[in-house]
Amino acid sequence: MPRKTLIALIAGFAAILVAIVGLVIAAPMIGDSLSAQVVGASLPSDDVVEFETNAAGETYGSAGVRGTVPDLLAAKADDGRLGFVRVSELELALNVATSTKKTREIEVYESDGITVVGALTVDETMTSPRDGLN
Repeated sequence: MPRKTLIALIAGFAAILVAIVGLVIAAPMIGDSLSAQVVGASLPSDDVVEFETNAAGETYGSAGVRGTVPDLLAAKADDGRLGFVRVSELELALNVATSTKKTREIEVYESDGITVVGALTVDETMTSPRDGLN
């Protein structure tokens, strides 16, 4: 095989390899972008998220669409138990943890907002439940 043909073949293979690597790196970002557009486009602007309400009148569940967050947000305690954290307690703990660079511990409740099932350690690396929901 002539030297020029071999060089052209290697260059072509390298270009294809670079294109594949670029797609592998960009695919997650493209997928996130497309799924966000599809989800956002399929929801009417007047959508209302309804959460369950406990006896104390507090709402509980997961963060909703269009910036809605319940009073008690679904969370996993440090020991793996599932429950809910009071959003006001979480945001206060996040503010303190961020400003002091120290961890804070908050209680994880059952949906009644009274019965404690565990604790969640909050540090400055965590994000607010309202981040990205606007």
